[in-house]
Amino acid sequence: MEERKTSDNFMLKLSAFIVNKRKAFIALFALACIYSVISIPKVGVINDLTEYLPESTETRQGLDIMEREFTTFGSAKILVSNITYEKALGLGRELEEIKGISAVSFYDEDDDLYDSDDRGDYYRDASALYTLTFDEEEDTQLSQSAMVQVRQVLEGYSSYVYTTVDKDDAASLKADMQVIVVIVIFIILVVLLFTSKTYMEIVIFLAVFGVAALLNMGTNYWFGEISFVTNAVGAVLQLALAIDYAIILFHRFMEEHETKETIEALTIALSKAIPEISSSSLTTVSGMIALMFMQFGIGMDLGSVLTKAIIISLLTVFLLMPALIVMFSGAIDRTVHQNFVPTINFWGKLVVKLRYVGMPVFLAIVAAAGIYAGKCPYIYDINSIESSKKNEFMASKERIEETFGVTNTMAIVIPKGDYEKEGKILKRLEAMEEVDTALGLANVEVSEDGKYILVDRLSPREFSEVAGVDLGLVRILYQFYAIKQEQYSAFMKNLEDYRVSIIDMIDFIYAQKENGGLEFDEDMSEEIDDLYHAVCDAREQLEGEEYDRLVFQLKGAVEGEETFATIDRIRNIALDYYDEVYVVGDATSNYDLSSSFERDNVIISVLTALFVGLILLFTFQSAGLPFLLVLTIQGSIWINFSMPYLTDSTMYFLSYLVVSSIQMGATIDYAIVITSRYLDLRSSMPDRKETVVEALNQSFPTIITSGTILTSAGFVIGYLTNNAVIASLGKVLGRGTLISIILVMTVLPQLLLLGDKLIDKTELTKAVKLGQEKEEQA
Repeated sequence: MEERKTSDNFMLKLSAFIVNKRKAFIALFALACIYSVISIPKVGVINDLTEYLPESTETRQGLDIMEREFTTFGSAKILVSNITYEKALGLGRELEEIKGISAVSFYDEDDDLYDSDDRGDYYRDASALYTLTFDEEEDTQLSQSAMVQVRQVLEGYSSYVYTTVDKDDAASLKADMQVIVVIVIFIILVVLLFTSKTYMEIVIFLAVFGVAALLNMGTNYWFGEISFVTNAVGAVLQLALAIDYAIILFHRFMEEHETKETIEALTIALSKAIPEISSSSLTTVSGMIALMFMQFGIGMDLGSVLTKAIIISLLTVFLLMPALIVMFSGAIDRTVHQNFVPTINFWGKLVVKLRYVGMPVFLAIVAAAGIYAGKCPYIYDINSIESSKKNEFMASKERIEETFGVTNTMAIVIPKGDYEKEGKILKRLEAMEEVDTALGLANVEVSEDGKYILVDRLSPREFSEVAGVDLGLVRILYQFYAIKQEQYSAFMKNLEDYRVSIIDMIDFIYAQKENGGLEFDEDMSEEIDDLYHAVCDAREQLEGEEYDRLVFQLKGAVEGEETFATIDRIRNIALDYYDEVYVVGDATSNYDLSSSFERDNVIISVLTALFVGLILLFTFQSAGLPFLLVLTIQGSIWINFSMPYLTDSTMYFLSYLVVSSIQMGATIDYAIVITSRYLDLRSSMPDRKETVVEALNQSFPTIITSGTILTSAGFVIGYLTNNAVIASLGKVLGRGTLISIILVMTVLPQLLLLGDKLIDKTELTKAVKLGQEKEEQA
């Protein structure tokens, strides 16, 4: 008793200090807001989820090497429908003339590069497919300008453009979120108008939410960079997750204000609200902390930002909101209105009446949902997510794959230098049924008959035939090359036996032309320049300082057991020749994500349930209550994630990891609200049925306020953004929250009523008292 009194006194002193120093806190928050406004533009946003793959994964290591060693030129796939072949051929030549476009791949029956069997790969069903390669990387001014011209040429055609050259996810997502935030704010206003006791509280709530969101976005600068997922949904989730805190404090104030003046009422209300809100926030924070243990780095990113968001929301409610309440106390009193929230005694009585039917049904549904959730068909490819609203990128991808089939570009990164080994790997890749094409320096053809490739070592006569240059001149070039390389034995033996690779001879001839060591006529000089630049382009893409890259097109899906098995076969082919091999591409990224998901899934599920269970154990001092509450919310999670299996749809793996954690951490609060009311009322209401009815009635305003906002925010995000990742997260979160609310308002009261004796028997304080009594008797 003495400890409780000491704790209450401390809270009263702390609350009095906060209320008395309210002007200082307003000034402090004003400065913090100015800092945040300055900092927000400096926050970096990462749009590529592969950046968050663990450093130990093959994909991450391979991508790092490719970024460091190779140049990847911009590219685009364009499908034009309702076009004749002749017009399509003319359009392809027009696209090829655009400055900044180095090549346009399209079937030309007069071009020896194509066989007649290739036509169907480029033209079918009155649709033409062009593959464009740019002169530079996709983010350069030349590539951007070329893409503008491409779109101008395509005006008047029915076209589908699939490219990342001018794809701006950040701008598109920002535009979507601006609309979403407006809609969510409107929903919040409607909900608060319905559940508020005074109109002025709505203004105070919005001010508190706005400041908390602003501070969280500004302090993201501390992390340097955050993911586009976190950047997009952080503010909306912060608002939805933390709205309870402001509601609890204000309702406490209004209760005290009925008999006390503003300052006194606020001080007492704050002293009661700080422990209650802090305890409530722990379950939400625990879910965010569980995310931070994910192997996939997006968990640390999202978990750390949202944990910070909740802490900032707590501080804003505790330190700023009291100042706003005092500042607008007169307006609060003048705008008091009747309570619009109806009593729901009828619902409580119905729940009590159906408890013996509801429990078996609930247990059966949860058991089935647990099985079906385990069969949920997860996907890992970001471009395969089903989305209600599709952007141009996704719509074009789907149309191209529907008409010409699915292919995805992959790469093998291997140590540099051994063209013979590379050639063997490329031949084995080309022989695979699952591989469409394979390209490396070791198979670039330089003669029309395909007899010679770029890295072949040729004699002077062979080089003369390939290059179409006089044999006498070639012999001089070979002699000059041998001298420069200090390979004097070439003169001691027959020069005709001296062999130099085509690629090395091209480099040598160009270097001598440039430094004046050799002179050529204008036509020859221009031909040498073109040949050299073509070789340079190939080298930039396929040859680095320490590694070479082999690029191939993989047929079929970008994920799944068959695809992953094919990747293993390809890796093993390369491992037959090299000890160090990296297979990189969307398929391997999905492969690595699927591997990390298995671990992350177990970690998040176990840690979230463990953290929440421990918090509930200490909160309610009962060993049985945490089981009842976690069973309710875990049941809602299983039902949520059994839906994809039952509806024959797919689930993006990240949606499961993030939403399962948020759903457990956040919606357990709804269960805590009802349970706390039930336990408080038990002492004064001996009839447990009436206790349940009244507990539901008193909890309804809080749950309907917070739950409606979180559910609405999820669905609005899910259906109004064209970013598939964000849309998937939103839909699953909205559905999960709705299911949690339904179970908390129906099943949990029945569990509390039927498990009342279990709650009594597992109460820790009672066990301690019994132990003390036994010791005294002894």
